[in-house]
Amino acid sequence: MRVIHWFRSDLRLHDNTALALAVSKASELVPLFILDQRLLARAGAPRVAFLLDGLRQLDAQLRRRGNALIVRRGDPTAEISRLVLETKAELVTFNRDYSPYAVRRDAGVARAVRRAGATVTDCKDRVVFEGNELRTSTGGAYVVYTPYRRRWLDQLRQVDLDTVKPLRLPPAAPGVSSDTIPASPDGIAGLPSAGEDPARRRLKVFLDRAARSYDRQRDFVAADGTSRLSPCLRFGTISVRECLRQALARKRGDRAAASGVGKWIDQLVWRDFYTAIMAEHPHVLTGAFHRAYDRVVWNDDTAAFGAWREGRTGYPFVDAGMRQLVQTGWMHNRARMVVASFLVKDLLINWQRGEAFFMQHLVDGDPANNNGGWQWCASTGTDAQPYFRIFNPVTQGERFDPKGEYVRRYVPELRTVADRFVHRPWAAPSPPRAYPPPIVDHAERRTLAVARFEAARNAGED
Repeated sequence: MRVIHWFRSDLRLHDNTALALAVSKASELVPLFILDQRLLARAGAPRVAFLLDGLRQLDAQLRRRGNALIVRRGDPTAEISRLVLETKAELVTFNRDYSPYAVRRDAGVARAVRRAGATVTDCKDRVVFEGNELRTSTGGAYVVYTPYRRRWLDQLRQVDLDTVKPLRLPPAAPGVSSDTIPASPDGIAGLPSAGEDPARRRLKVFLDRAARSYDRQRDFVAADGTSRLSPCLRFGTISVRECLRQALARKRGDRAAASGVGKWIDQLVWRDFYTAIMAEHPHVLTGAFHRAYDRVVWNDDTAAFGAWREGRTGYPFVDAGMRQLVQTGWMHNRARMVVASFLVKDLLINWQRGEAFFMQHLVDGDPANNNGGWQWCASTGTDAQPYFRIFNPVTQGERFDPKGEYVRRYVPELRTVADRFVHRPWAAPSPPRAYPPPIVDHAERRTLAVARFEAARNAGED
């Protein structure tokens, strides 16, 4: 049987559910990736660069095994149905995705493939549990994280986490044409390698080192205290099952690492939770989960938004985070929370503008996780930070970057400022002339933000 496996966010050969199925059925295999311009147009240079690197490394892996990646450009429905007819394939496999666009796209692809005379099989691979696998006692979807986490961990006892190993790859179908993989965008500094082998090495390094103190060190922004696996999970250069399996084995076998590894596993739970929320409530991608907060009155302040984007707010912790994002395509999670809170609660600018900016620049930009994080910080989402709990950008910096190492790395104007003033340089005896003063007063804006959120919440009660 000739089988097409459609790679999407699963750029690996090891532990790939739908690929393993394809290999088990195929006498000839067509490994396919489609460059979908609708998605590429919404991705910034870091994410595109990581994707293209991942495709090149996947192609190299396939070639070492006697096959090659077939790359096509265009609309997935048209390209896959054309390829089915061209190759006379009998089966198309792919791993499921959950964004509203992906669900519509995949339904259209399945219809077109069947019209072309082939069958379609999709598989769960991207998450440990899909939303319909974990339900409340009344059969509904979870919308609060803590009970979801309890159910997730309880259900995990019944899951076989042995990795799915593909069989020996069958030969390529002869005579199938392929487009070339484009060159990566220039000028992207500090991106990790996108391949499967680098991802697995990164996991091992993390579990050997930073995971042992992850529960204590993960919020300190100057340290290499996190896994940095989010881009790898976003594009599937490593499977969530392999991450979880190795983390659980380390937790069982190393008592000193158990607490840190357990806290990291929580991040995998959050990932499933936000994916389930998006699948069950797709309106979160166009507005607030709690619709009352769509009534919040936002400022239309182009100058303030520009200062936030460019790291010129006068609040060093905020500015360091935004400059890290623009320069490297990544931002520490603690900084993500602080810069998001600052945009929404200090500048009173709609969280959706920040969400879109992050999706444009983050190498790990994922619709569900990015949206979930922004709505949490904006107090508009499920199980979110209460609107009256607002991050203070100064005290957050003093707590999680106490010596100013992170700030000085990305805000060189502050390199000579003493530690005690690095997060409040306006208070220094000689404030640096090259760095701007704060564009808003945090205390004043906190009061205004609480009032606006209360007004929006109460408006629905009239």
